[in-house]
Amino acid sequence: MSAGRDDRATTARDLSRADPTDLDALREALAASDTEGRLNPIEMSRVEIGPEALDVLTKAVSELTRGHEVVLVADATPTFRNGEDLKERIACILGESFELERAVIGADRDELHADEEAVAEVEEAIDGAGCVVSVGSGTITDLCKMATKNRGSLPFVAVQSAGSVNGFSDDFTVLLKGGAKRTVPSRYPDALLIDLGVLAGAPHEMNAAGFGDLLATFTAPADWYLAYLMGMGDYHQALIEMLLDQAHELLDEAAALERREPEALYKLARVLTLSGLACGVAGSTSPGSGTEHLVSHLLDMSAVQLDRPFAFHGAQVGVATVPVAAAWEALFSGLDPAKIDPDGCFPEPNEMEPVVREAFAKIDPSGGVGEECWSDYSKKTERWRGCRPQFESFLENWPRYRDELKELVVSPERLGNALKESRAPARFSELDPPIREETAFWALRNCHLMRNRFTLADLLFFCGWWDDAFVERLFERARSAGGGL
Repeated sequence: MSAGRDDRATTARDLSRADPTDLDALREALAASDTEGRLNPIEMSRVEIGPEALDVLTKAVSELTRGHEVVLVADATPTFRNGEDLKERIACILGESFELERAVIGADRDELHADEEAVAEVEEAIDGAGCVVSVGSGTITDLCKMATKNRGSLPFVAVQSAGSVNGFSDDFTVLLKGGAKRTVPSRYPDALLIDLGVLAGAPHEMNAAGFGDLLATFTAPADWYLAYLMGMGDYHQALIEMLLDQAHELLDEAAALERREPEALYKLARVLTLSGLACGVAGSTSPGSGTEHLVSHLLDMSAVQLDRPFAFHGAQVGVATVPVAAAWEALFSGLDPAKIDPDGCFPEPNEMEPVVREAFAKIDPSGGVGEECWSDYSKKTERWRGCRPQFESFLENWPRYRDELKELVVSPERLGNALKESRAPARFSELDPPIREETAFWALRNCHLMRNRFTLADLLFFCGWWDDAFVERLFERARSAGGGL
């Protein structure tokens, strides 16, 4: 083995045990893997994960603040640590050293969503602050990431209230825009504090949602690599090496999450944080977000348009991974390149526009959501029409690429069993609130039409597979694996 390959093997081993609380070592390992300089910097100064992470709050704020006034931003959801009101405790800690203002966001709403109105509410609340501290789960953190960026990148410390999503540690915000879910650049928190006592006191459903969000680690990277092979995106193997081993360990210990074992909660926090960092470093959420996330986004969009309550995003993702893994399984076992006619795989934009608009008219007859989705999807169609050489190369080299993609996906059974062992929802009917069968079917059937990102669903659609009968077979396979409808 050459010295160069030796160095890459050492780096891979380093990344496989990556520790998000040691940002300097993580930066060094990533830099060693990034000989072409394609990865983005991690613009965070501190990540703390531990049983007493709150003890560093005052120090973290003191190191960052531009003034004496600190604004504590939270929603109205009660949050506890060892039976004590977490927000009151944090207010007391901050009030001892700083001039403290408190802002409760979305108090006049039945349900707080990350949208432009909520961002504006946070911006108004933090105007003039020297530092912003958020306490909450994914939505309140996303709002503060965007609002502090819009206010000149105010110093921002995020206190995570549950292990619910991977988005605490990336520099993106998911917003509702024009009725559609859109992932937009925002910023990292300067510091992220994850207190294991807080996670232990969080509702199990929220930590289980985080576990569901992490199951995308076993489907989304395959989407990411597939898009790269098709000439439809970039790919960085080092970021997947950073996640897979530790994610597999957590998958094997799913039952310990249900029991709230401290080591399992620590691993959940650690891998969720690494997953978010991988997205930030990639400059895209692709390392942790593929077809399964599109399904969840469509379920949320449907809930907004039909005025229904949301289920947890991560829980929806977890349930969706099972039929998505079944779709990969179908590709691996059923694709015969000799039976694919490339001439029929590159539809004209005018063929696709009515397909997109009709799909979203089912939830928004006004056409607004369809217009928003077509504005993004049309870009994907145009790019795809220039990728015929890569598509033909993919077909010619299918045995090799099949083996590489298989390494990134686990079976529907393993995902379904892990969801059940963790006591997370494994079927759409088990979500809170339950998702109707016809809504879940609509979301999977049309997920690829939402945005400008190439996934397995796009490939199968362009090859003529992704129709009602095929999607029904995916749900049947998911049912046999313990998930799905």
